[in-house]
Amino acid sequence: MFKIGDLVKLDAVYHPERHPPMGTMGIVIHVEDWHEETPADFDGESKLPSLEQFIRVHWACAPNTEDQCYSNTRLKMVKTC
Repeated sequence: MFKIGDLVKLDAVYHPERHPPMGTMGIVIHVEDWHEETPADFDGESKLPSLEQFIRVHWACAPNTEDQCYSNTRLKMVKTC
């Protein structure tokens, strides 16, 4: 689980005019806990990472906009605060 102040790295590719490139590091500035269930496969175990949080990050390079929000599955932890 991510928290405000954590150092993270973007682990996904988004539109380059609206988001920084994959691998960009940033600081978590806002976290919303959602705890959404991930669909399970036939034996009851999930094969996908659980979508638990929506996170806003201030990135080390532009762009940084108010409407950027990422799921916990699209970020990698670099260092906890």
